[in-house]
Amino acid sequence: MTDIAENTDTTEEPQPRLITTIRQCYRDNFGIFWRIMGPLIIFEFLFGVGASFSDRLSAPENLWRFDTARGLFVSEDPRAVGVGWKMAFGFHSFSISWLWLSMCPLTLAIMERRRGVRTTARDLWQQVRRKKGSILGASFLLYLLGVGGLLPFLSLTLKISPDIPVAPYGSSICLALFLLVGVVIYWGVNWSLYNQSIIIEDQRAIAAMRRSSELIRGVWGRTFCMYLLLALVTLLLTSVVLGLVLLVFSVTLPEFATLRRWLLSAKFFLLFVGGYARISFDNTPSLWTISIMVMVNTLIHACLAPIWAILTTHLYFERANG
Repeated sequence: MTDIAENTDTTEEPQPRLITTIRQCYRDNFGIFWRIMGPLIIFEFLFGVGASFSDRLSAPENLWRFDTARGLFVSEDPRAVGVGWKMAFGFHSFSISWLWLSMCPLTLAIMERRRGVRTTARDLWQQVRRKKGSILGASFLLYLLGVGGLLPFLSLTLKISPDIPVAPYGSSICLALFLLVGVVIYWGVNWSLYNQSIIIEDQRAIAAMRRSSELIRGVWGRTFCMYLLLALVTLLLTSVVLGLVLLVFSVTLPEFATLRRWLLSAKFFLLFVGGYARISFDNTPSLWTISIMVMVNTLIHACLAPIWAILTTHLYFERANG
């Protein structure tokens, strides 16, 4: 693996070097990455299928819905009936899945491989379990930050924004919403290296947050751009892959036939630039159809989780050694 701990000048490192580092690290650790995530892949698949049926049972009048922004879910929105097509980046699709619990063992796997230590997924999970207090504590703080910031934002957006009064009150509300999201993003980037601080430096939760802020200081803009670029790639990849799944279903399954005309037209290429397709069902899809949808979404998360681990670990070493 490329020595990601190499002390390099971040202002001179070309972007292709980072891409090469991520690709080579992924290739060298491919087997151990997937063994680490194996139990979580199974759990997330079963959880996704179970959650879908649970939502349906709790409210039978709701609609089964599938779109290329976030996969399968149950919606009570009556406007979702039939087929729809929109041009909008679905940031909501980048949801936190159970696979993101693997960030710490993935980071440890990268560390052990760099040191030349051959280990197993079970050993890595056991080492991470010894630090579960710090990991859960830091995760809880981030959860509070996200919920404390985004829920008021969504509430104001959905309930107040349609009835925003005339200026200056309307512009003040919009400004408050943007400031709220800005604060969440700022601290989210600042604390993005807390996993590495816990795993590599054995820091406690609060100390890991502070250490992450120290490492990000001076390169916040560059770090934010890297995360934003990877998030956009994640969204587009999710949309395109799920679009291809819908295309196959539209040819083979009658309930998806209404999407065929859209997916076989030039509109399919809008998936590459932020568009997404949506279909809703009057009846519950078959179990195997639901299972395939959930599994594809799960595997997309599984493919991308190691990339986030490699990127943040690379940034950690770059800053810590620099």
